[in-house]
Amino acid sequence: MPQRPGLLDRTKRFPPPLLVLSIALAGLILGISVWSIYAGIFHNASSSTPNMQRGTSTHPATNGTQSSGAVPPLIFGTNLGLFNSQDQVLTSATTRTLLQQIHIQIIRMPVRSTLSEAIEIQAAQIIKSLGATPLVILRGAVDQNVVSDDTHIINDMNHIFGKNTVYYEYGNEEDLLGVPVTTYTASWNAVIPQLKRLAVNGQFIGPVTYHYDSNYLASFLQKAQPRPDQVSWHEYTCDDSWAANICIAHIANWTTHITQARATMRATIGIAIPIMITEWNYAPNAVPDDGKNNNSAFMTTWTTLALQTLAANRIFASMQYSATNTVIPLISSGDTMTTQGTVFQAQYQQMIALGQQPTSVPTTSVTQPASPASSTVTGNDKLAFSFEDGSTDGWSGHGQGIVNVQNSTTVALDGKQALQVTVSNISRRDFPYISVSTSTLSSYPQAGQTITAYIYLPANAASLMAKVFVMASNYQWYSGPMLPLTPGTWNHLTYTLPSAINGPLRQIGIQFNATADSGISSDVYIDAISW
Repeated sequence: MPQRPGLLDRTKRFPPPLLVLSIALAGLILGISVWSIYAGIFHNASSSTPNMQRGTSTHPATNGTQSSGAVPPLIFGTNLGLFNSQDQVLTSATTRTLLQQIHIQIIRMPVRSTLSEAIEIQAAQIIKSLGATPLVILRGAVDQNVVSDDTHIINDMNHIFGKNTVYYEYGNEEDLLGVPVTTYTASWNAVIPQLKRLAVNGQFIGPVTYHYDSNYLASFLQKAQPRPDQVSWHEYTCDDSWAANICIAHIANWTTHITQARATMRATIGIAIPIMITEWNYAPNAVPDDGKNNNSAFMTTWTTLALQTLAANRIFASMQYSATNTVIPLISSGDTMTTQGTVFQAQYQQMIALGQQPTSVPTTSVTQPASPASSTVTGNDKLAFSFEDGSTDGWSGHGQGIVNVQNSTTVALDGKQALQVTVSNISRRDFPYISVSTSTLSSYPQAGQTITAYIYLPANAASLMAKVFVMASNYQWYSGPMLPLTPGTWNHLTYTLPSAINGPLRQIGIQFNATADSGISSDVYIDAISW
């Protein structure tokens, strides 16, 4: 084979030993260059593209606030209802396919005492098969056998997910069950160190409150050992009976809560731990055909704004409630994608696939949905008491602890006015209350209906408790347990009337109690009472 002139010309300039050395050096340099190029390409691709491999999960870097940079894909998550063994996600292959099409990235799984271990394992295996990251709700402070029960759960998850990341939430809304933060934190400190040693690649989350509670979060973080890997709480925007525009406007509260939480964390422990909103939707007590879940315009507007708000705040992860088997699902009972599911799919495509991510918090200037044709209710007409007329609407105080009941514009949840109640010198032995006679009402709650009331306790107030009650026609009282009021936020109280109540009620009321022996005085604000 004839030699190329160029190569022949160059080799004539070197003695034979130097020729060999020169060729070797050239090959080495070329090899290093090629390796560097490929390494650079590989590094850039792996560092800028989320790990979307099916059947695996990775734990993104928890570098502080998660408030800047790309939107974490884990905001596109959901909850399993898993109320029984016939959950639609377990029984329907079509539903599972639709969840993949929606691009669900993380699924929160309850562990219920009413379900067998086999069903829990089946649910976890389905989460893995969908390529989603698992978040498992552990038994918490309310479980007397918490260590053995949670150990059993984690052993099962280790077997299913191996070395992949599994997120574990300690308990679920235990503050709503009346568990004080001191009790919850003491349980965390006793149990979590044992579970951390057991979990192969576990991340542990708390305090899982039913709403944002700055004081609960700060107290938990001050004493939690070990520190949680992420913090979590739940977000809803309204009651099922509230008007659509209120539900939409209250999404702005989420930004306030997230901002406050990050400030609270920095002030308490010096850093802002990543945030998970592990349940969210427009109402925790939605009922079928409430004028919102059956209104595609509202669901599109509300869900779009909700996802964009979560994304713009760059929270670490969030989970809609829930995938199936509830009033506001992603997949209907007929195995079709709901409006909320369709919005999920579109927002994932826009934010993650196309990279069109919100860089600032959206406002409620989004086009408001029209009311459903079957409803003529607007504003707060569905509220039994909004106190917007400037009066007390017939509410009055009873007992020595109630010294004043008046209309106030100091703080309000719905509109600009609320009922202000001044309690004075009450202790754990006192049970003063306010009430309204049903004789002044055009209608009253019936057996099976749920009374909802919102109570605001000022941020600097001492601890108080409250409950909703009704008095039947035979003067018998019916009520749920006293619940602690969290200062600085609107507390959501409910009571569902039992079937034992027959005929008209005499009174509807709210009773108060203190948590200390010494006398406590404070103003309390009440708004948006409905049923």
